[in-house]
Amino acid sequence: MGGIDKIAQGMGYLSKTRPLKALGNAWNKNPEGVLAGATVASIVLKDGIGCAMYVTQSLNNKKIPDEKRKFVAALDLTNGGLMILAQIALFFLSRQYSGKIFKNVFGKSFNELAKNQTIARLQMNAAKAGKGFAKYMKLEKVFDKVEKNGKDLFKFLFDIAAATIVGKRVIVPLIATPFAKKVENWMGKKDDKSSETAKEVNTAAPVMTGNETRNQASGPTNLIEKYKQNYGK
Repeated sequence: MGGIDKIAQGMGYLSKTRPLKALGNAWNKNPEGVLAGATVASIVLKDGIGCAMYVTQSLNNKKIPDEKRKFVAALDLTNGGLMILAQIALFFLSRQYSGKIFKNVFGKSFNELAKNQTIARLQMNAAKAGKGFAKYMKLEKVFDKVEKNGKDLFKFLFDIAAATIVGKRVIVPLIATPFAKKVENWMGKKDDKSSETAKEVNTAAPVMTGNETRNQASGPTNLIEKYKQNYGK
């Protein structure tokens, strides 16, 4: 069996699994919803991987001073986490209103009056061309399909834009900046406490080793010091 046959066999096996069957059924019912969800999921996954890489890089970046590494890594983690949460929240929120917004914006183009006028024009043009009406008996279904496709396209673009542009590029910077300031203040307090502890340790009385204790008990061991003690200056 060749390599292509093995790949085809593997794909055939995967297509029979429950997750892919459920995905296929969902696609048949609502392809726009599945496509939009997969798009946002891929963006969120990419941002999650990028966030992990930035945090790891900041923690191990030798060019950043040691006392600032944790703070820079915390900022990267905060920014990445907020981007992911904002995109997911804005996507599901826009899902609830994008259909209504489409009706408000394009409602006059797809109401009953617009449908009847469009069908009447098509029938008139067909009559002038000498064509029968048999081909145009399903014009209402075609019109409804055009409306649905237009609505699906609008929802897809609107929801993706809300998640990636509004959530990621507008809301997150507004939230991340003051939040980063709080993180900086919190980390500054921890650094101050660490500095105070280090000062207390440095200013404490030094503990002498066993050799130093023995030297003090037995007097000076330097030959010059012994000479001064015995013979003066």
